[in-house]
Amino acid sequence: MSLMEQRDAAPVLRVVPYSFAQAYGYAPAGVWRAPYAFRLAGIPGRSGIVTAAGWQVVTAAAPRADGMLRVGSLNRPGDAVEVPVGRPGNVPAWAEPIAAVAHALGRTAGPGAGLDLLLHADLPEAAGLAPSVPMACAAALAWTTFHGPEVPTAALDALLRNVVPPPGDTADADALRTASLYGGEERALIMGPSGPTGELPFELAAEGLRLMLVIPRDRGTTHTPMASVVESLRGARDEAERAQRMEMFLRERELPRALSLLTASQLSRVPGYGTGWAEADTTVDAAKRGGALGARLAGGTTGSAVVAFVPGPLLAEVRSNVVAAFRQRGRLTPRFLTGTGGAAAGPAEED
Repeated sequence: MSLMEQRDAAPVLRVVPYSFAQAYGYAPAGVWRAPYAFRLAGIPGRSGIVTAAGWQVVTAAAPRADGMLRVGSLNRPGDAVEVPVGRPGNVPAWAEPIAAVAHALGRTAGPGAGLDLLLHADLPEAAGLAPSVPMACAAALAWTTFHGPEVPTAALDALLRNVVPPPGDTADADALRTASLYGGEERALIMGPSGPTGELPFELAAEGLRLMLVIPRDRGTTHTPMASVVESLRGARDEAERAQRMEMFLRERELPRALSLLTASQLSRVPGYGTGWAEADTTVDAAKRGGALGARLAGGTTGSAVVAFVPGPLLAEVRSNVVAAFRQRGRLTPRFLTGTGGAAAGPAEED
C-alpha cells in the first residue's frame, strides 16, 4: 500500500506523494524525509556537538532517463525548476542544494540519469535552521536509491562533504548534514574538523523535555555578536570549553546541566552566529524565567530563531513570558513551534 493510501500515515507523508502525482502525472517511486539540525555547542564550522530536530523536509521522487532534473516545492507553488543534471545553470536559491547534489552525484551515474522531485519543508525560512541541509540529505538518498552509488551512511556523508559546497545559508553545513543523516531522537554527535568522532546520549523524552522554536516576526534592531577581535577570540575559547563541559555532562547523562550551558553560549556572542536581533537576548531571558533549562540562537543566519529546551508542563508558561516580553518592547508577538528530537534521514515507511 502506498503512503497516499495509508489513512494512518502522517498527513504530510500522504500529501507530498499525492502532490507529486498531480504535478508530474504519475506516482512517485519513493518518499524520503530528513530532519533539520542545529548546533548545541562549539563554533560553527569547527568541532563541537550537533543534533537533529523533529521538524523535517519530506520529498517524493522518481528517476528519469533523460538527464533532466525537475524540482517542485509545496512551499513555493508555481516556482518549479527544470534543468539538466550535468549543467544546472541558473537555479533559484531555494533549489540550489538539490541541484548541487544531483550534479555532484550525477558524475558517477550512467548517462541520462535524472530525477523528478517534489518537497515540503516543515519550517519557514525565517526559522534560520538551514533548510538546505535536510533538502540535500533527502535528495541524496533519493538519487542514490535510483542511480547509486549504494554506500553506507558514513560514506554518503563523506561523499557529500567532499563534492557539495556548503550552501550560502550556513557556514555549518557539513556538521549539520551529518546530524541530519544520523538523526538525534536519543543522541547527539561529537564533531571533529573532518567529521563525526562519537555519539552522546541526548534523551529528551526521558527527561520530559520539548524543543521550542521562537521565530521573530519583527526583529527590531540587529546587533553584531562580537565587538572586537579580542572578544571574538575569547568567545571562541570559552565556547570550546563549554563544548567540552557539555560533552562531559551528556556522557554522565546529566542532560539538564548540559542544556544550561546553552544560555551562556548565547550571552557570550559565540563567533560564527552572524547578526542577531534585538529581542534574542530578551527571548532567552524570558524563556529561562518561564522554566526553560537553556536557550540560544538556533542557527548562524541573520535573525535565526531562538531554540529553548522546556519541560512539557512549562511550555505555556514559557510562551506567556516571551509574549509579555515582546509586548513590553512594542514588538509583534513571535511565532512558536514545539517539537522533539529527529529521527535519522531515510525513506518514509510503507506497509
